[in-house]
Amino acid sequence: MTYKNAKNIAIFSIVALFTVTSFGLSNAYAEESEGYKMVGDVMPVLTFTFRDGIETHEFPVFKMGENFVDDSGVSFSVEGTVTQSPLLHKALDDAYIYRYSNAAFDHQFKYFDIYADFVKNGESIISLDYNNCRVDNYQVETLDSNDYESYTKEVGFAIVDKIDFVCSGVNSNNDSTPVTPGTLIDHGESGFKFINGMKTSVTFSFNEGQEKIEFPVFDLVSGYAESGRNVSAEFSVEGVLDYYPLLQSKIDNARKVSGYSGSSNDDFDALVEFTNGEKTLRGFDFSSCRVSDAKITTLTDKEEGFTGKSGFVTAYQLGFECSGIDALNMYYDELHGDGPSWKTTQITHEYVEPLQNTAKGLSAFTTFTFENGIETVEFSMFKQSEVLTATENTNTASGKNTAGTQQFTRKTTYPTVELRGIVGDYPLLYNHVDDNLSIQGVIGNNNRNLVDIDVKIVSGNEVIRGFNYSNCRSTDYVVSTNPNTEESYVKGTFALENIFDFECQGYHPNNPIYDAMFNVEKAKTTSSGDLRQTDDWAPGFYVE
Repeated sequence: MTYKNAKNIAIFSIVALFTVTSFGLSNAYAEESEGYKMVGDVMPVLTFTFRDGIETHEFPVFKMGENFVDDSGVSFSVEGTVTQSPLLHKALDDAYIYRYSNAAFDHQFKYFDIYADFVKNGESIISLDYNNCRVDNYQVETLDSNDYESYTKEVGFAIVDKIDFVCSGVNSNNDSTPVTPGTLIDHGESGFKFINGMKTSVTFSFNEGQEKIEFPVFDLVSGYAESGRNVSAEFSVEGVLDYYPLLQSKIDNARKVSGYSGSSNDDFDALVEFTNGEKTLRGFDFSSCRVSDAKITTLTDKEEGFTGKSGFVTAYQLGFECSGIDALNMYYDELHGDGPSWKTTQITHEYVEPLQNTAKGLSAFTTFTFENGIETVEFSMFKQSEVLTATENTNTASGKNTAGTQQFTRKTTYPTVELRGIVGDYPLLYNHVDDNLSIQGVIGNNNRNLVDIDVKIVSGNEVIRGFNYSNCRSTDYVVSTNPNTEESYVKGTFALENIFDFECQGYHPNNPIYDAMFNVEKAKTTSSGDLRQTDDWAPGFYVE
């Protein structure tokens, strides 16, 4: 279904010619497609309207300079292979010639308008109308791999224009199609693959209806971290640029009211679900959210997109700030059973990581001992703090240099643990970190809800190293996707991680192999002390 009046890219040059006739301009030029590899087939196409004519060019790299919903100026940058661009290059050359002139001085190519169309499958899905623009900076650069690999035929070089523009304003020309109230618009699957099949979907609930979108990248920006200030619930998402009618209307509205108080912005709810097939293992229910960040940018890696070794990704990066967050822990109640909530029940649960690719076959198993049960989880990544670091400099940590901090420059450090792995099924651990949501604004004072953590590093069935952490508290919890620039999109694979951070009061290392060296087994022979008990002797071996 198309929610926007789309324009076919094939007729851009014809439109340009009609425009020349209408305005009496002298020149029109439309660049032929370069055939770049664009993930999702989304290409930025820019139409420049100069006083002397119109030019249309494809730029595989387009980057907004500012957050689109902020009232903080308008700028953007583009990159593309050097090609025939007579009017655009004239504007670049004149910008250099008149670079020392004052702002009031005008010349023929100083100001122009730019119409940015983001085209997918030949149709414009998002349009931005930049007005009264000028060239802010410009360079030509040969991009290479930085390691001499580009000299080989398989890699190569790319000679590109890099141009920065500053404009007076920008309008979003996105036609809003009326939606029947209560309608659910489901945009389906993203088309990417996810490690362990764990993917993210977000269902936005607006007054006009609901919109469900699967994003390959999700980050829980804040919500669980300890802080001396109130912690707002924030999350961000990223995906290949597309048109989402209901969400886009909120983005456009957020820009319109960016100079007003937050109460002028439309708020909505967002349900985030982490699913594996039909099973939802984890989720967050965000309430009273608003769009805090929106940016269109291109993900690329040096010359690789231009030479065809890799590709380009025109990405939509969105941020949201919410008033509240409710964690969804679907299977905790199922483990707890049907007994009354006040009755203490000891629960035992284990989770083994399906992904097994650690060097030399090592595995890290972590056992959490809670008040109401024990849970053993295999994490792909385990990181402890530098255990020999005894103190830390509070001046550096606080960023202050007052008389007080000069007197107390060092404080004792506590052992810390970071555990990371693909989002999985460990409801007891989720329940523990979720309990801290109500007190995350109190730094270091969460001593009512502590947990013991035992880590075993195992090779096959043998434990070769171990660590015991006692009286630990959760200091942060994040769910995050960390894509490798454009590579994750080009290869089509993403990893959604859980990241748990703990600070503990006690630490004890275990060296089972060393201990076994001194574990001497004793023979089960009769002791001479046992011979003194004559009542145990057989007949004939003692005197009555």
